[in-house]
Amino acid sequence: MIGFLIFALAFVGMLTAVVWFARLRVRSDLPYLRTLGLTAAFLGLALLGWWLLTRGELGERMVQPLILPSPIEVLQSFKPLHVEQGLVRSALMSWARVTAGFTLAAMVAVPLGVYMATFPGVSAFFRPLALAGAYVPIVVFIPLSMTWFGTGETQKIGFLFIGCFVALLPLVIREIAAVPAAFLDVAVTKGASQWQLVRHVLFPVAKAGIWDHLRGVYGVGWGWIIMAEIVVRPEYGLGALIGVSERRSQTPSIFAIIIVIVLIAVACDQLWRLGGNLLFPYRARK
Repeated sequence: MIGFLIFALAFVGMLTAVVWFARLRVRSDLPYLRTLGLTAAFLGLALLGWWLLTRGELGERMVQPLILPSPIEVLQSFKPLHVEQGLVRSALMSWARVTAGFTLAAMVAVPLGVYMATFPGVSAFFRPLALAGAYVPIVVFIPLSMTWFGTGETQKIGFLFIGCFVALLPLVIREIAAVPAAFLDVAVTKGASQWQLVRHVLFPVAKAGIWDHLRGVYGVGWGWIIMAEIVVRPEYGLGALIGVSERRSQTPSIFAIIIVIVLIAVACDQLWRLGGNLLFPYRARK
C-alpha cells in the first residue's frame, strides 16, 4: 500500500514538473504530426522499459516470465493460440457477443433516456430503474444473468445488455437534459407540437453527444464480455482463452490476448470516430 502511494505521488509530481517546465498552454492546439510523435514516444518508451525488465536468461532477468514475459515470448505465443486454440474464431465470437448485447441495449436505452429527460412522468416512473443501475456494481449481474438466462450464449448477451443499458441510460438522459431551453422556446413560438419538440429539437440537438456516448459504452463492453466469458467459459471467446491460459500459467498467452483485445477495441473506436465524422461533419469544422 505504501509503495503504491509513493508511486502515485512521484508520478503526479513528475508530471506536474514536466507541465510546468515545458510551459504548456491550457487547451492549446497541437499539430497532428506532433500528436502522433508524442503517442509514438510513449509507446517506444513503454516497449523499451518492457524489454529492459525482461531481457536476458531466466535467472538474469529483473522480472521473471511468470510475472512479465518478454516481447518476443508474447509474439511467439500467437502461433499456438491461433493453431491450437482458435484465436481468430474466439475474437469473432467475442465481437459478435459485444455487438449483439450493445445493440439491444442501445435500442432500449436511447429512446427511454430521451423520454425520461423530456417527460417528468416517464422519469418518475422509471427513476428506480435508473438509480439501481447507477449504484449496483456490474459484477453483481453475472450470477443474476446465469440464473435468468442459463449458462449459454443467451447469458453472455443478456449480461452485456444489462451492463450496456445501465451505463448508457444516464448518459442519454444527461445529454437530452443539457439541450438549452431556448431551443424549445423558439420551437413553441413557431407552433411546434410536443412530439415535434422531441423529434425535431431535442434529439437532433443531442444526437451528436449521444453518438459519443454510444462509442464509449461500446468500448467498455469489451471489458464486460471478457469478465462474463472468464466466469462461464464458452467453447470460443477471448475471455475463455484468458481463463485457460491463466489455469495453465501461460502468461505470454494472456498478454497476447490482451494485445488482440486492444487492437480490436482501437479498430472499432476508429470506425465509430469515422462514423461520427460522416454523420456530424459540422463538428469537424469547429
